[in-house]
Amino acid sequence: MSDNREPIFENEDFMLLLQKYETMKKDTKSVFFDVEEFEQIIDYFLEDMQYEAATEAAELGSVQHPASVEIKYKVIHILMEQGNSKKALLVLREIPSWEHSNSEYHFLYGTALCQTGKPHDAEKSFDHALTIATEDIFEALQNISIAFENARHFHLAIKYLLLAYKITPDHLSVLYDLGYFHERIDKFNDSILYYQEYLDHDPFSENVWYNLGVVYFKTDQPEEAVNAYEYSIALNPDYASAYFNKANVWASINRFDKAIESFMEFIEIEPTSIQAHCFLGDCYEQIENYDSALSAYQRVIEIDNTESEGWFGAGMIYYQKNDFKEAITYILKALEFDGQNLDYWLNLGYVYEEAGKNDEAIKCYHHITKLDRADKEAWLALTSLTMKDGDFDKSLNYLREAFSQFPDDDSINVRLAVSHLKLGKTSLCLKFLETALKLNHKANSEFEYYIPVDLQIDAIQELIKKYNQ
Repeated sequence: MSDNREPIFENEDFMLLLQKYETMKKDTKSVFFDVEEFEQIIDYFLEDMQYEAATEAAELGSVQHPASVEIKYKVIHILMEQGNSKKALLVLREIPSWEHSNSEYHFLYGTALCQTGKPHDAEKSFDHALTIATEDIFEALQNISIAFENARHFHLAIKYLLLAYKITPDHLSVLYDLGYFHERIDKFNDSILYYQEYLDHDPFSENVWYNLGVVYFKTDQPEEAVNAYEYSIALNPDYASAYFNKANVWASINRFDKAIESFMEFIEIEPTSIQAHCFLGDCYEQIENYDSALSAYQRVIEIDNTESEGWFGAGMIYYQKNDFKEAITYILKALEFDGQNLDYWLNLGYVYEEAGKNDEAIKCYHHITKLDRADKEAWLALTSLTMKDGDFDKSLNYLREAFSQFPDDDSINVRLAVSHLKLGKTSLCLKFLETALKLNHKANSEFEYYIPVDLQIDAIQELIKKYNQ
């Protein structure tokens, strides 16, 4: 039940009315209620989101007052609250034409149109409603903005909120929504201005300070973001999200010591947060405190031993510590729980390669290219290793596939040139090398990694010189 009931629902007269209504249903006796009483009863159930009870009350009201437009309006409200806006439109069309001069009709029509994906038709209906409305204009503008917010049309929501702002410029919920809606459409400077204006009236809103921190971070103002989060935390020391976001800001500017401190504060509030422990592990890894990083990832495994990120993170720490056996064991465990994660497969390949297990590494890289032919990093790793092994026939087969995906990649063209040269196909070598140099005149540096200058024939040296003058 709502903690913020309308006062009418708390007074004795209404409670007696509700008791009378419930008794009528229980005894299945017909008891007369006037239209206004039915409206109050329906509103009571709507506020509690008891839609079946609200519908039943509306049906009983329609039986007693079949010509009541007010009860039909309540039926429309119920339908829209339940997300059945198409049926609401059908009921609206049953409203007699003389009601078309009633602003409520057009407000409801606009809301239903908004919900059915017709925002511009809804806008026309709302605009007409505002021209004939005689009271509660401010509240109507707020309700219109909510309708457009629910439909994710934030530009239109802002249009009506700005009209409400002109009427009451210091209304806090209007200022809050203007800040939030401008953020949603990436007008961050406007968002900041409205949030700041809100704080001029109420500097003790932890949520607005938090939101302001979010926008400052999006506008690349990390110090201001941290300050905003700290205000939020000062107002509510248990505001976990503020600690988390503050930590991310510090990490984004490579202040990993500060990030670690903030993540630890967050973990004190939410000790089983897998994401926080993973991020904490990454921060320790960035400062090469591998033992603490490993502890963070192992804590993830303790919290949930099916969480692949914990196994993968720990595996990568073992990799950093040159413990390839443990690294392989942990990354394979990560793949048990998330076998489609290509990043896991790629890094497993790197570990195998470092461990001297080239055949296993090639299988990992090849597996990625079969799952995602557009993964260029896997193609490069695969062909680099086969060329390193001196298997240029196999390299050429892989490079042809890679070339079909990335014909304009200078590195792939260089490797095609090298592989053809190694297989005695000089003319094709020159063709692909020239393509690579056209794409990147510094591509010769990679070519020279495979074919040193002193081993290059004159035609190759002349071609490189042509593009490096």
